[in-house]
Amino acid sequence: MIIYEQPLNEKIRLFMRLEHMFERFDHYVSDPSDINSQTAIELLLELHEMSSRLDVKSAILKIIDHQTMVIKNFNGENDEVEDKKNSIIKVLEEKTKELYSFHGQFGQFMKSHSFLNFVKQRLSVSGGLNTFDAPIFNLWINQPAEVRTEQLKLWVEPYQKSREAITLVMDLIRKSAEEVQYVAEDGFYQASLRSGPQAKNYQLLRVHIPSSFSYYPEISAGTQRFSIRFVSIDDLAERGKQVQDDVTFLLSICGF
Repeated sequence: MIIYEQPLNEKIRLFMRLEHMFERFDHYVSDPSDINSQTAIELLLELHEMSSRLDVKSAILKIIDHQTMVIKNFNGENDEVEDKKNSIIKVLEEKTKELYSFHGQFGQFMKSHSFLNFVKQRLSVSGGLNTFDAPIFNLWINQPAEVRTEQLKLWVEPYQKSREAITLVMDLIRKSAEEVQYVAEDGFYQASLRSGPQAKNYQLLRVHIPSSFSYYPEISAGTQRFSIRFVSIDDLAERGKQVQDDVTFLLSICGF
């Protein structure tokens, strides 16, 4: 089963991009060949660039505050549900305290880091980060794998608080809704996101498609409505076409 996700606001879009970058960073650090270490350091700098342009900490705190308020207002059906609710609230409040205790931007040390700034400068040139144009990089990439790995983990450490909070937030959002089966007639489905004071604050759409199917969903979503168009692709060199048959799929509309 392939899950296609569509964020419904810019904060969740940011979290999902960061989430993807962290996962890729872990992958390349776990297998520290020369090429993988270079990719990891490129991802680290990309992570720094994104977090320095956007107020990641503020975005996380706003989402956590909202989730905490919604969960506090939820009335559990029994003691077991109440205990789980209180446990989640405790974890959210702990993450809030950790984030408030962190002053300044994540990874701000990188602004004055000579080696990382040099690498960033070389990356602005196509193919610029190589062993002959950047001898200091040649020295670093030829250090023992364990040395490179230790340094990469040290450099990414300031982002761990934000990563833990994002992982917690996204896990709660993804688990906030069950999959429901729908049918897209002639390959197209659209629906409204309920509005009004009692409506949920929907944050994420998740479309579940069997991996054996040769089509994918194109999702278009606004604040009040969303549509899903299933596209068949036979040749990646050509533009896909909308499926003309009815498509049965699973959909999760996630949020609080």
